[in-house]
Amino acid sequence: MNLRIFLARRISKRLEREARVSRRALRDHLRLETGRIRKVEARSRGLRLYAAWSVGGTKIIQTHVEDWYSATFPQATAEIDAKAAVAA
Repeated sequence: MNLRIFLARRISKRLEREARVSRRALRDHLRLETGRIRKVEARSRGLRLYAAWSVGGTKIIQTHVEDWYSATFPQATAEIDAKAAVAA
Protein backbone atom coordinates (compact mmCIF):
# COMPACT_ATOMS: atom_id res chain seq x y z
CA MET A 1 0.00 0.00 0.00
CA ASN A 2 2.78 2.44 0.91
CA LEU A 3 4.53 1.65 -2.37
CA ARG A 4 1.42 2.63 -4.35
CA ILE A 5 1.15 5.91 -2.47
CA PHE A 6 4.85 6.61 -2.98
CA LEU A 7 4.60 5.92 -6.71
CA ALA A 8 1.45 8.03 -7.06
CA ARG A 9 3.11 10.97 -5.30
CA ARG A 10 6.23 10.64 -7.43
CA ILE A 11 4.24 10.55 -10.66
CA SER A 12 2.09 13.51 -9.62
CA LYS A 13 5.16 15.57 -8.74
CA ARG A 14 6.75 14.76 -12.10
CA LEU A 15 3.57 15.73 -13.98
CA GLU A 16 3.30 18.95 -11.99
CA ARG A 17 6.94 19.81 -12.78
CA GLU A 18 6.41 19.13 -16.50
CA ALA A 19 3.27 21.30 -16.52
CA ARG A 20 5.17 24.13 -14.80
CA VAL A 21 8.00 23.92 -17.33
CA SER A 22 5.52 23.97 -20.22
CA ARG A 23 3.65 26.98 -18.82
CA ARG A 24 6.93 28.84 -18.28
CA ALA A 25 8.10 28.09 -21.82
CA LEU A 26 4.80 29.26 -23.30
CA ARG A 27 4.83 32.43 -21.18
CA ASP A 28 8.39 33.26 -22.20
CA HIS A 29 7.65 32.63 -25.87
CA LEU A 30 4.55 34.82 -25.82
CA ARG A 31 6.45 37.58 -24.00
CA LEU A 32 9.21 37.59 -26.63
CA GLU A 33 6.73 37.44 -29.48
CA THR A 34 4.70 40.32 -28.04
CA GLY A 35 7.85 42.44 -27.78
CA ARG A 36 8.76 41.73 -31.40
CA ILE A 37 5.24 42.55 -32.55
CA ARG A 38 5.22 45.87 -30.68
CA LYS A 39 8.54 46.88 -32.24
CA VAL A 40 7.38 45.99 -35.74
CA GLU A 41 4.03 47.74 -35.27
CA ALA A 42 5.71 50.92 -34.03
CA ARG A 43 8.12 50.83 -36.97
CA SER A 44 5.39 50.28 -39.54
CA ARG A 45 3.19 52.97 -37.98
CA GLY A 46 6.08 55.43 -38.07
CA LEU A 47 6.88 54.61 -41.69
CA ARG A 48 3.24 54.98 -42.71
CA LEU A 49 2.98 58.33 -40.96
CA TYR A 50 6.21 59.51 -42.58
CA ALA A 51 5.03 58.36 -46.01
CA ALA A 52 1.70 60.16 -45.57
CA TRP A 53 3.43 63.30 -44.35
CA SER A 54 6.01 63.31 -47.14
CA VAL A 55 3.38 62.87 -49.86
CA GLY A 56 1.17 65.50 -48.29
CA GLY A 57 -1.91 63.29 -48.19
CA THR A 58 -4.77 64.06 -45.86
CA LYS A 59 -6.02 60.52 -45.31
CA ILE A 60 -6.30 59.31 -41.75
CA ILE A 61 -4.02 56.34 -41.22
CA GLN A 62 -5.57 53.61 -39.14
CA THR A 63 -3.48 50.94 -37.53
CA HIS A 64 -4.73 47.91 -35.67
CA VAL A 65 -3.23 45.04 -33.76
CA GLU A 66 -3.29 41.92 -35.85
CA ASP A 67 -4.42 38.55 -34.59
CA TRP A 68 -0.93 37.31 -33.71
CA TYR A 69 -1.98 34.81 -31.04
CA SER A 70 -3.49 32.31 -33.48
CA ALA A 71 -0.43 32.59 -35.71
CA THR A 72 2.15 32.00 -32.96
CA PHE A 73 0.36 29.38 -30.86
CA PRO A 74 1.36 26.42 -33.09
CA GLN A 75 4.99 27.58 -33.03
CA ALA A 76 4.93 27.90 -29.24
CA THR A 77 3.46 24.43 -28.76
CA ALA A 78 6.10 22.98 -31.08
CA GLU A 79 8.86 24.57 -28.96
CA ILE A 80 7.29 23.24 -25.75
CA ASP A 81 7.01 19.73 -27.22
CA ALA A 82 10.66 19.88 -28.29
CA LYS A 83 11.77 20.94 -24.81
CA ALA A 84 9.64 18.21 -23.21
CA ALA A 85 11.17 15.59 -25.49
CA VAL A 86 14.67 16.71 -24.54
CA ALA A 87 13.78 16.74 -20.82
CA ALA A 88 12.30 13.21 -20.97
